[in-house]
Amino acid sequence: MVSRLEFTCSAGRELPVEVRRRKGTRHLRLRLNVQNRIVVSAPWHCSDRTCRDFIERNREWLEGQLKQAPQVVGIREWLQRSPGLTVDGQQLPVRIRESDSDRAICRLDHQSKQVEMLLPTGADDALLYALLRQFAGKIVAARAHELAQRLGLRPGRISVRDQSSRWGSCSAHKNISLNWRLMLLPPPLQDYVIFHELAHLTEMNHSRRFWDLLERYDPERRRHEAELDALSPALMRVSIPA
Repeated sequence: MVSRLEFTCSAGRELPVEVRRRKGTRHLRLRLNVQNRIVVSAPWHCSDRTCRDFIERNREWLEGQLKQAPQVVGIREWLQRSPGLTVDGQQLPVRIRESDSDRAICRLDHQSKQVEMLLPTGADDALLYALLRQFAGKIVAARAHELAQRLGLRPGRISVRDQSSRWGSCSAHKNISLNWRLMLLPPPLQDYVIFHELAHLTEMNHSRRFWDLLERYDPERRRHEAELDALSPALMRVSIPA
């Protein structure tokens, strides 16, 4: 069950709060989602008043999070700032053009070694976002299959999704799910995330054995993990601004 509250910050702005009540939830939790919206997770029978009191007790922390959070950035703006996508282990420039066609096309130009995105004249960011996600579904999955084959591993299904806070996951059935935003990462970090999930095919936990295995797959995993942590808050906010 979802309900709405409001939070008045010290600057006087009223911000919406989404309260998510779930059966089985035992404790109140407060966070910002990747759209920078305030979210409270609460037990099923928790009252609005209890939620408001909880938010107020955590006002200082929440105000700090609101100040520090990166802005939500549209995909077109992001590509204008950082015009590159990681494809087949290398970062390629991106060219976005309008065309007279009513079809949106994203293709890899092997001759010029660039990604070309053709959009109908006047197309909005929603179409660009959908086009890039579709392209990423093919490219990221292909890279995962390539690295798995290189390591002699056989994952189940590999899917590429719009995950809001995770770079990837691996199920008990050896199915791997990856975030389409992996295309926005530098090549070594994209491979690090894929290696991380491939390591879970053998070790379904984060035990010492898992980290030792991951370091065999990626000897620079500690550095890559730190770099990924630094980039994640901004990259997870690449979306379609609400």
